[in-house]
Amino acid sequence: MRFSSHYKMEGDDIIDYVFEHSNFFDANENLVYEEIGDGNINYVYRIFEKGTKKSLILKQADVQTRVRPDGYLNPDRSAREAGVLKLYNECAPDFSPKVIYADPVMAAIIMEDIGSYSNLRKELMAGKIFYGLEKLIAGFIVDTSLPSTDLGLGYQKKCQAAFKFYNPDLCKITQDLVFTHPYKGVRGRNIFLPENADWLKKKFYEDSKLIAKVAALKEKFNNYPQGLIHGDLHSGSIFVKIENEKTKIKIIDPEFAFYGPIAYDLGNVLAHFIFAEGYAKYSFIFDDENKKASFLLWIENAKKDLLKFFSIFAKEFLIKNIKDPMYKNEIFIDDYIEKIKIDAVSFCGTELNRRIIGSAKTPEITGIKQIENRILLERELAEAGCAMILNPEEILRGIKA
Repeated sequence: MRFSSHYKMEGDDIIDYVFEHSNFFDANENLVYEEIGDGNINYVYRIFEKGTKKSLILKQADVQTRVRPDGYLNPDRSAREAGVLKLYNECAPDFSPKVIYADPVMAAIIMEDIGSYSNLRKELMAGKIFYGLEKLIAGFIVDTSLPSTDLGLGYQKKCQAAFKFYNPDLCKITQDLVFTHPYKGVRGRNIFLPENADWLKKKFYEDSKLIAKVAALKEKFNNYPQGLIHGDLHSGSIFVKIENEKTKIKIIDPEFAFYGPIAYDLGNVLAHFIFAEGYAKYSFIFDDENKKASFLLWIENAKKDLLKFFSIFAKEFLIKNIKDPMYKNEIFIDDYIEKIKIDAVSFCGTELNRRIIGSAKTPEITGIKQIENRILLERELAEAGCAMILNPEEILRGIKA
């Protein structure tokens, strides 16, 4: 029977599958599809009727990863991602695409098309300003992570949920790419700009204090199931638009989601604000210095406000929703939030560092075509990343200032 066992769909399979598993299109509509995914792992298609605005998204996980035929991952990850998206639909519906159908056999998800939104990374690299963006992201992190903690869910239910979202294969990718390879040069996968290679190797490979701090962060990432986190929350997985003069966002691709430290998501977002800031400083996207100054002022404030709004929303949620009498203590709550922000600064540092020399780079760095400027940007990011890892409390005080 068709679609009764897993295989990678192609051609007519894609259209027939959407017809069979959704009532979104009429049977007589002439559908076409296009691959729109640019990620490393899964396949993403837009299915649409020519001449209309009707469209859906189909995402499928295969045994082989999208960009590496020798890379193998269990396609069961699709069912976990669908489960996370369904939770987002419940607790943060304004911030997530609606899941229409999830199929654990074909490892496929049919979901709402958010084509009216644009990729945040590309928009920031174009120098566009989105007022209120950081407030929305902080709200999303609070709304999707804190309800899943001991404080919001209770210990027994949290343990059950943590088991459901156990994600060892994709967490291993993060462990390697973020917390090991940039500091140990394992398997020779680090990629250096030649002009910075010696400087960066000395910076990352020879500082035993830095490596010890990163080891502690890796251990926390592996062994602190604080709450359900996105696990790969960056400007490429955030989509944005302006509607009625207000910023709106959608969050996609929670395939790396698992129970881990909430600070990891918060730190990743902060890092990608910094990447956008660096690209604006060292590229030539602005033909007007006033526009450049306005963007840099906005992104500087956005970094501070991300942490500020996280604090505000997190405290509001915890005061309202904590039921355990031991946790219902304002001193404890303030300390709990502060520890998340300190760790977020440290995790921000690991994200900055790994994108400089790791194999999974970011276009805000590789898009700098003037070698002299890229040298400066990489060194500036490395200095910031290492400082964040070594002295997060001091850096946090500076961000608050």
